[in-house]
Amino acid sequence: YRTPPLHRDRIIDHAILAVGAVVMCGPVLLLIWGLDFGAFADLFKAAPDPRPARTPLDGWTMVVNSLALALGIATLHTVFAALAAFAIVFLRVPGRDFVYGIILLSMFYPVETRIFPTFLVTHELGLLNSMTGMILPVAASGLGVLILRQTMRQIPAQMIEAARIDGARPWRIMIDIVLPLSVPMIAALYAILFVLGWNQYVWPIVANPTDQTNDTLVRGVAFAGTASPTGRALAFLALLPPAFVVLSLQRWLLSGLTITPSDE
Repeated sequence: YRTPPLHRDRIIDHAILAVGAVVMCGPVLLLIWGLDFGAFADLFKAAPDPRPARTPLDGWTMVVNSLALALGIATLHTVFAALAAFAIVFLRVPGRDFVYGIILLSMFYPVETRIFPTFLVTHELGLLNSMTGMILPVAASGLGVLILRQTMRQIPAQMIEAARIDGARPWRIMIDIVLPLSVPMIAALYAILFVLGWNQYVWPIVANPTDQTNDTLVRGVAFAGTASPTGRALAFLALLPPAFVVLSLQRWLLSGLTITPSDE
């Protein structure tokens, strides 16, 4: 008996999926397997970093700091990106293509080349050792503009022209037409930016040179060490919010990231 080609292909496909699932989920399962649940009680009583030079920081503060950082970056980036993309696509602004190119320019420079000038600007604005200083530089990126511009360009021009003929102002066009049609991509972008903000490590360290009250869970994992029970507990906590956001917005992610481009 010979396995039909269709069944053989299905077996190969499922084997590939199984191997991929093991590779992707294996580290998480190992982390859960090695958890010491007694470390969670200690985590919310004292700081995981034993060095006396640092201010003791409890787990709740790190959770709140991480949420504030992720929500702040995702919200500001999404709002600014939506406004910029709408202006570039629908407003007759002179030199809008040039402005769009300048916005995207920051994406082509490595993070390492931008840390020092960003630090200097943040210092001059007096935003070091603050949550604002941690959020604003990361939120200022062209990624959201790039994604939402492509999405908004798929909206039929006839619909926008009809709204203008009816006397709708740009703000009304954006609220009533553009944003509702862009909801799937906006939700997908928000989820991506939330995870990006949650996983920030280098910039929060640079932006808080002398203040430890803004430490995040990701930074706490580095301080505690991944081999320690407290470090594993922090790492497990750091996995939960991104997983919740991605699973909650999974429908929006799939519909937003699979939009087919319009013919131009």
